[in-house]
Amino acid sequence: MNTVILAIGTLFSVFFAAMLFKGSSSDYMIEPLDDDAFPLKFFYSAGFAAQEIKIFRLRGKLGSKLREDTTLYYGKKFSEFYARAIWAQTLSFALLSISLLFLVAGLFEGDTCVFFALVGVVAAALAVYYFLGYTANKLKTRREECEIELPNAISKMALLVNSGATMHDAWKIVAYGKEGTFYGLMQNACEAMDNGQTEIEAIYGFGVASNSQNVKKFVTALIQSIERGGGELSSFLANQSSELWGQNRQRLLQKGEQAASALLMPIALMFAGVMLIVLASALQSFGF
Repeated sequence: MNTVILAIGTLFSVFFAAMLFKGSSSDYMIEPLDDDAFPLKFFYSAGFAAQEIKIFRLRGKLGSKLREDTTLYYGKKFSEFYARAIWAQTLSFALLSISLLFLVAGLFEGDTCVFFALVGVVAAALAVYYFLGYTANKLKTRREECEIELPNAISKMALLVNSGATMHDAWKIVAYGKEGTFYGLMQNACEAMDNGQTEIEAIYGFGVASNSQNVKKFVTALIQSIERGGGELSSFLANQSSELWGQNRQRLLQKGEQAASALLMPIALMFAGVMLIVLASALQSFGF
C-alpha cells in the first residue's frame, strides 16, 4: 500500500514542480494580489499553469459562480483576473497538500500510511472548500455591513437635503464622513461620478456592489425619485430612514433571539455537569 501511495505522491510532486516551473512567467500577475486574501501566493504560478490543461480549466457552473462573485466584489473590470487567481490558488493548495502528505504517507507502513494519505485528501478538499467560498463569504459580510449602515446613512442624507444640499453633495458628504465597507462603496460611486458617469449610473452601481436586497430597493426608489425631478427627495429620504430603522431593529432582535437559542445547549451541558458534580458529592457523603 505504501508503495502505491508513495508513487502517487511522487507523480503529484513532479506534476506540481513542472507546473511551478512552467507558470513562472505568470509571476507578474501574482505580485499585486493581497497577502491576506491570497496567502503564500509565491506558488500560485503552478495553479495558473495548470489552468492551461483542459481538465483544470475554470468552466461550467463553478466558473460562472466564481466570476459572478468576483464581479460583485472586485468589479467587472477585474473579475476575470480574480476568478482565475482564486482558481489558481485553489489548485495550488490542493496539489501541494496531496503531493506533500502522500509523500509523507509513503514513508510509513500500515494504518499510519493510510492516515497521512487521508489527511492529504481531506486537506485538499478543505482547501477547495475554503478558497472557493472565500469571496462569497466576503460578499455576505459586506451585505450585512451595508444593511446595518444604510439607515444611518439615509438619515444623514435626509438632514443634509432638508438643509438645502443637493443629492450629489449630500451623497459625497456622507460617503467621506465615515470609514467602513459601506462608505467605501459610496466613495466608489463618488469617484465614478467624478470620472464621467451620471449620478443615476453611479448610484445604481453602488446598489449592485452592495449585494443587498434592501440597498437595491432603496437605490431603485432613489433613482425613480431623481428621475421625477427630486421634488419630493427630502420626504422620500425621511420615510426611507424611518422604515429602515424599523427593519434594522427587527433584524437585531432576531439576531439576539438566535444568539440566545445558540446558548441553550452550552447552558444545558453546564447545568448537567453541575448536577453530576452535586450528585457525585451527595453519593460520596452517603458512603456509596
